[in-house]
Amino acid sequence: MIQIQATFTGYGGRPCSLFSVYDPDARVLVVGAEADYRAERREGCIVLTNVPDIARDGLFTDSDLMPGIAAFYSLRAGVAADGKSARLVFGDRAARANPEQSIERDGIDTNGPKYRLSDTITCGQIAALATCLHATRSDTVERTVKLAESFRHLLGGGIMTI
Repeated sequence: MIQIQATFTGYGGRPCSLFSVYDPDARVLVVGAEADYRAERREGCIVLTNVPDIARDGLFTDSDLMPGIAAFYSLRAGVAADGKSARLVFGDRAARANPEQSIERDGIDTNGPKYRLSDTITCGQIAALATCLHATRSDTVERTVKLAESFRHLLGGGIMTI
């Protein structure tokens, strides 16, 4: 389980911290609670933020907005490892952080779907986009590590079945 604290300022609403958990084995992200702004790290959490002055593990910038939106829709439309559960779940205490109502499709071009963000998008909703982006990137890292372990096993004389 990966615990995530996304702390954001500078967008609509009040500054906040969004707490989530990502299970890479189940491939499910649970956005659990939106809380008051908290600059200090909660124990055991990876910190994502747009504030360059606080200790963090990932800095979310404006250039990450479109990849964050893509990650949100990928998780929202995806199916968990069990083949039937949703990959993205918003808890009751984080329902306001769901960014879907602040994103509108703005057509499609050769690079894929285009989106437009509402002027009223909140810090919590941006925090949710950052959290989704981190979860999808950690999936990529997890698959890469498993592939490297498989190659190491093969190089060590192991056998792999297909």
